[in-house]
Amino acid sequence: MRPRATAAALLLVLTPVPAHAAAPEPGVSVESGRAPAGTSLRVRGSAWAPGSTVQVEVCGANAVHGSADCDTPRAVTAMVAPAGTFEAGLTVGAPPASCPCVVRVATFPGTAGPPATATAPLTLPGHPTGPVRKDVAPVRADIVSAELTGGGGRGEMFGGRPRRTLVLRVRNAGTRPITDAPLVVGWGAGTTPDSSLAAPGTGTIQPGRTATYRIPVELPRASSGRFVVGGRFAGTVPFTTSFSTYPWGLLGANVLAALLLLLGVRLSLGRRAARRRRPAPTPAPGLDELLEHLGRAGYDRDELRTFLESRRSGPVDLAALDRYLKPGEPTVPERKG
Repeated sequence: MRPRATAAALLLVLTPVPAHAAAPEPGVSVESGRAPAGTSLRVRGSAWAPGSTVQVEVCGANAVHGSADCDTPRAVTAMVAPAGTFEAGLTVGAPPASCPCVVRVATFPGTAGPPATATAPLTLPGHPTGPVRKDVAPVRADIVSAELTGGGGRGEMFGGRPRRTLVLRVRNAGTRPITDAPLVVGWGAGTTPDSSLAAPGTGTIQPGRTATYRIPVELPRASSGRFVVGGRFAGTVPFTTSFSTYPWGLLGANVLAALLLLLGVRLSLGRRAARRRRPAPTPAPGLDELLEHLGRAGYDRDELRTFLESRRSGPVDLAALDRYLKPGEPTVPERKG
């Protein structure tokens, strides 16, 4: 019995214990692996950090050089759901590098979760195909400054579109010229510039020289709060800046309108209360009362009745009638008996 127990113990010790399953890597898939330039493509992702923002773009050269191989002007951003998934619509463009091409998804700088990148193969009919060169030297560039100018005018104070200009200065810190490096720029509320902006071409920056780029920044009407503007140069050099805007004039106009409305309501209620307190008007005298009054003054009642009934169209002012007829001097001829 003892040898059997020993063999069983040895077998238990030598049996490998399964390790905990590793967390799945972020993945990306496209609804079709073939899409010509100018068409739309649905892109889906899974196992991404919840709450992060990802950028989706079409790239050449298998995206081995990052965004430098990608069609960044048509790139789109998407928010990752709590389940770690996202879905985005992408307009297929022509990347600056030749195929083999991919759809590249990468986390946006400054978003939640660790940096991550994933690709899915894509065939672009009509786009050139060539070898992938991995030995291309990476771009060496420094952000000299990134500042926002302009804005704060009267229109913005009263709910107009806030407008700024991003002035970006980039210095070539390498020994080779930087030619047509991609420039990705966006704006957003809070800390994530996830709404893309149209960026100009970067041209060529000679070694040691500095280039200046001006990018218009335009926000929706009546935007209020603090906003961030940022992005990447050449796919690897990040930059960011921020500004605040508040439509104080629009807010003041709304407060003034509310005060005027309250004042109007108060005046209306005051007029109603005054009408309720006003004494009822004295009714105009009737025809019989008028004839009795004139009879006391010595006028012929029958002729006055006939005259007044034919001409009467409203209340009669007795005092004015007395002054007109001059009591004591009858104007109506007396009857001859």
